[in-house]
Amino acid sequence: MTARREINPKRVYYNHGGRIPPLRLEQEPAVLPDGAVGRLPKLITDTTLRDGAQDSRFPLFPNEARLRYVDLLHDLDNGTGVIHAIETFIYQERDLWVLDKLLEREYDYPKITTWIRANPKDVKQLHNVSQGRVRETGMLASSSDHHIFDKLGFRSKEKAVDKYLRPIITACEYGITPRVHLEDCTRADIDGWVIPFMQTVLDATEGRARFRICDTIGWGSPDPYAALPQGVPRLVSTLLAETGAELEFHGHNDFGLATANSQAAWRYGCRKVNVTFGGLGERTGNTSLEQVLAGYIRLYGDPGFNQPVLAEMRRMVEEYLVPLAATAPIVGDVFTTQAGIHQAGVARQEDAPGGLIYLAYDPAVVGRERAERSVVGALSGSEGIVSILNHEAEERGLDVRFSGRSRVVKKIYDRVQAAYDGRFDESADAWVNYRTTFFQPDEIWRMAVELGAGGGD
Repeated sequence: MTARREINPKRVYYNHGGRIPPLRLEQEPAVLPDGAVGRLPKLITDTTLRDGAQDSRFPLFPNEARLRYVDLLHDLDNGTGVIHAIETFIYQERDLWVLDKLLEREYDYPKITTWIRANPKDVKQLHNVSQGRVRETGMLASSSDHHIFDKLGFRSKEKAVDKYLRPIITACEYGITPRVHLEDCTRADIDGWVIPFMQTVLDATEGRARFRICDTIGWGSPDPYAALPQGVPRLVSTLLAETGAELEFHGHNDFGLATANSQAAWRYGCRKVNVTFGGLGERTGNTSLEQVLAGYIRLYGDPGFNQPVLAEMRRMVEEYLVPLAATAPIVGDVFTTQAGIHQAGVARQEDAPGGLIYLAYDPAVVGRERAERSVVGALSGSEGIVSILNHEAEERGLDVRFSGRSRVVKKIYDRVQAAYDGRFDESADAWVNYRTTFFQPDEIWRMAVELGAGGGD
């Protein structure tokens, strides 16, 4: 820890009148941590049951779904310990029941942690309901002047420090490690409040407290030249250098940068990154577990994750909560092709000496059974039709195979394109009665049968 910083009594606001906030760049990039810090194992923490449950698209995260989610997360971690912890609420009867059931599982990973309000009463309640079995909890410490003054109504920054400090100290008295959530940190007065506050907390807890850097409204940028407080690399490296505390990053995806910011946070000194499955969460959601998991593997290698579990996690979330975007990286329907040039590449990649042509990775890695699936639309080529016909023939137990040279395939291709062309109405000088939906596999097969396909010619 460096020399103690003084609290800046003046208010520091970032008010851009509701417009998209500008990003200021510095002349020099953020400083990477020294080798010892940089080599610390990186970890993932999960907030799907807490922040993910605040997603506005569903009203309730059912108890059985919460328990099932943690079981699947445990399977995904597969004993690596990288998926280090998951947090949950403790306020309603259903929350307490779920907490007890999770603690009964006695999983090494993910560890069960909680989130409480910043008051000593909540700390005592947590200790009582968990009977000492919860060893860490998060608690809010709203950090920007937007929150300290405008949301919470504190008269001074010193008053905010005093209020936040009481439950932090109480947690330590009960043997619970406080995880201090620096809410709205990417709009905070870093030198004039965040650093002095962190230093005060570390002194009061004898270095025991941990800190979560929250990019609450997604203003953070992964650019190492971006200035404080929005530049995530500079923010992380500055807080690490000034305090030496264990840091965790919690991102939101308002500008589509949550995953990039999280990976930058790891790189510049955060030990942990906080995620939700499928990016569940308020507004545009939180950092996606599956994207961070893939990023971890690319940066640090696969420690032994049970990646096919991701497919089951998606099924569970869609059954109980909300459909995920079909184009969601890693867990969406991202192995489907329509464009003819892509379909041709996919058709040839199985025997290609160079490996995959139009897929980023083998779908089986993330639990998808069909490695490729083609849909027939206006931009499809004959290779997509061939793929569907051969699959349909195989499903029916028929010993026939089609190729791009097949007469039937060529005729089906012409019919498909004619359907999407529609009919030209000269009086209106417009194309009308054109198809706007995909051709389904059974439609393609019926056309083949109608055209006399027997041996696949």
